Amino acid sequence: MTLLSRNVLAWALASIAMLSLAGCDGGDGDEDAGDGMDGSVMPRDAGPMTFPDGTIFCEDDSECDDGVMCTRDSCGPAGFCRNVVDPATCDDGVFCNGVEQCDPRMGCVAGTRETCNDDNVCTIDRCNEETKSCDRFPRDQDEDGDADWFCEGGTDCDDGNPSVSGLVNEVCDDLIDNDCDEVVDEAECGRPRYDTCDDPVDVTGGGFFVLDTDGASPDYATSCRGTTRDLVATFTLTERRSVNIEADGELFTVAISLRTDCPNRDSEVACESGFPGVIRLRSLDPGTYFLVVAASSTGEIGLDVEFGEPFDPPTNETCDAPIDVSAGGVFTGSTIEVDDDLMTSCGFSGSPDLVYTFTTTEEQDVQISALSATGESMAYSLRTDCATEASEVRCDYGGPASGRIHELPAGTYFLVVEGPSFRSVEYSLSVDFLPPTPPPAGDTCDNPITLPLDGTVVSGTLSDKQNDLDVSCGFRYVDAVYELTLTEAADVTITYDSGGFGNMSLRGVCDDGSSQLRCTTGSPTRSRIRNLAAGRYALVVEASRGSGYTISAEASTPPTIPVDVTGNDNCTSAYTLPAGGGLFRGNTSTMLPDVMGTICGGGATANDAVFELELTTRSRVIASTEGSSFDTVLHIHQTMCTDGGELYCDDDGGEGSTSLLDEMLDPGTYFIVVDGFGSVAAGEYFLEVMVTP
Repeated sequence: MTLLSRNVLAWALASIAMLSLAGCDGGDGDEDAGDGMDGSVMPRDAGPMTFPDGTIFCEDDSECDDGVMCTRDSCGPAGFCRNVVDPATCDDGVFCNGVEQCDPRMGCVAGTRETCNDDNVCTIDRCNEETKSCDRFPRDQDEDGDADWFCEGGTDCDDGNPSVSGLVNEVCDDLIDNDCDEVVDEAECGRPRYDTCDDPVDVTGGGFFVLDTDGASPDYATSCRGTTRDLVATFTLTERRSVNIEADGELFTVAISLRTDCPNRDSEVACESGFPGVIRLRSLDPGTYFLVVAASSTGEIGLDVEFGEPFDPPTNETCDAPIDVSAGGVFTGSTIEVDDDLMTSCGFSGSPDLVYTFTTTEEQDVQISALSATGESMAYSLRTDCATEASEVRCDYGGPASGRIHELPAGTYFLVVEGPSFRSVEYSLSVDFLPPTPPPAGDTCDNPITLPLDGTVVSGTLSDKQNDLDVSCGFRYVDAVYELTLTEAADVTITYDSGGFGNMSLRGVCDDGSSQLRCTTGSPTRSRIRNLAAGRYALVVEASRGSGYTISAEASTPPTIPVDVTGNDNCTSAYTLPAGGGLFRGNTSTMLPDVMGTICGGGATANDAVFELELTTRSRVIASTEGSSFDTVLHIHQTMCTDGGELYCDDDGGEGSTSLLDEMLDPGTYFIVVDGFGSVAAGEYFLEVMVTP
């Protein structure tokens, strides 16, 4: 039989079936009768099905390929093809070029570029790809730190001239209102001391100096901050010296530019910006130098300058010349003028690193600790091949970075020690070799602790554990592993209290992060997993502090089975909620951003799903997204939600990053919108709605 013949026959049979059903009252069965042409549920009393021009009848999915890569093609149960757009397949992962869409004929098409324009002339708007968000700064065209005085809070009467603003002092006899007080060349005029290269403070003898940027002008650009109000210092060396310079502002960042020619940025030897700004050099040649100290705000700056004996660079900067620590002990080092040559799985890009090695002839425990002298966090990577990150045995990060490797086999190993990326530090590395001992219960995936499912509260400790596993909602903390087994499907509620901020990850396979079912954070942390299938699961818990904790899990049956919802992309196609509410599951990844939440959630312009609720009496409505896989936002609208009418909004009112609304609502029609924070948060969601008098 040809495809055309099959299509005609399918159409005839469908028509006969629909005519037959039209004469029946449907009994007491389910209200859903089958697919509508748009993929929605068609009520049984909708009458005979009609087919628009272009309908393709089918027997299997292979007959429904429309040649468009971003549509999901299938043969529906009513015998005709469904081609549903899937915008998620078009996403290129770039925020600032807009959200790509799926055209059912053309395929993936570019989205509207994110301009971040808020139509406010008093803000400068920029799209930030790194944070996937819009940055908005007070209008400050000349970047002198003072906003245009036509804008709220601004005192800059000439936003095109960085030497004129309400933050500088009046300059005498120049016929300009420098300080924007509408008085020219008043009696109290003049620049602060050390404002230019012609009047630097001499710090040759070293020591502590207090500078004040009040009234200072932005005279000299720096490579690490640009042009902001600045002051100048100078020193002269008659012999090679080590240099330690620190500039600390009260509640603002400071940049230091060390240079040989004061007004010339090209002569910079070093430039560092931070809170505080720090420059450290092992050996600086004799000569005269200048310091341009630039501040992000007006106020006092403490400038601390120290000179010392010069010292040579470390010998263990690369894998070719590691320092041998096979005898154990404490070893000191410095990351001053050290490059970032090697990558570690728990460190950061740009972190300077040094290399050590040791060889053991028998199985041993090894205790390792890397501690900076000033308390900054460090990282170390223990590996079998110095240059290969994939050969890591353990990577630890913290202040200090410390851990114990149990029963390490005999062999030769390398230690890559990383300092912080934002400043140079001195540190101590401690390496101790101990008799081999097995890891404590719950330390690894190989020896998990059994967690009962009857609600029993179990105590544990992280003090003897290591950081063996990463969780998607955590941050390089020590962890413990539990195992729980379900003999039948159930709802499971897990509560974890570490006494501080903690994370827990439920997964199907312990050492496989991709099998993660839920990752939850909090203090304490609580997670409810509905309708969890029978089977064996791993639970990884971690905390920012390695101390004692309590944990419990409770399984309840029968499980709560959510109603799967699709196609509720906007107000017109909203899913109608039963009068008493219920539990619903869907996915916003394939939705469009139709409804904007303006009250909370960073604007909530992410993909969203819409539910419609009709109230005949004044009722209490509780809506929760607990269990959702992303940072959700809930907002409630009245009338057609695309026309505004936003009444309530919640972001993070529920467990973790889920949302919770609890409101008394008058009779009427309401739209409950499941949205995501900002413009990119999307994924599988749960919506539980309870309606009571």
